[in-house]
Amino acid sequence: MQEIDQNVTIKMKGKPIGGWLWVIMVILLGSAIQLIISILTTLNEFLADDWQMFFQTNDNLLKIRIYIYAYLIISMLIGLGILVWSLIIFFQKKKKFPTVFIGLLGYFILTEVLRIYFLDYYANLTDQDASNIESSLAKTGIMAIITGLYLNKGRRPNQTFVR
Repeated sequence: MQEIDQNVTIKMKGKPIGGWLWVIMVILLGSAIQLIISILTTLNEFLADDWQMFFQTNDNLLKIRIYIYAYLIISMLIGLGILVWSLIIFFQKKKKFPTVFIGLLGYFILTEVLRIYFLDYYANLTDQDASNIESSLAKTGIMAIITGLYLNKGRRPNQTFVR
């Protein structure tokens, strides 16, 4: 009798977070810290720029640089919001976590593609070498494939995210 009650409780609450889900949790927490640092760094660079001349200048490069900074800051803030939402859903063990997490990775891939495009465009305007633009596109893409397969097909995630 007690065994039946315990099985019903596990099905209602789901299994505890364990196994490879710990790795996903650490990735989420690490990404949140990395995003916060990136936001602060980009904001610091943006404020150090001569943005007060933005409305007084005819310099197209300055305007493009400020637009790129604005894009970077806004996209990182939106990404941080989605990431925090993912963490909340993760710890609540909601059934929609795998979908939200894959959506988060898709968002990061899209913003990375746009970031590379904008920085390459700016580098071409200023005759700079664009080959040193750091990209995390491959890393995010590989992680999306591996975690997507695990979260959708793995037994542990299906038993953990049940609410």
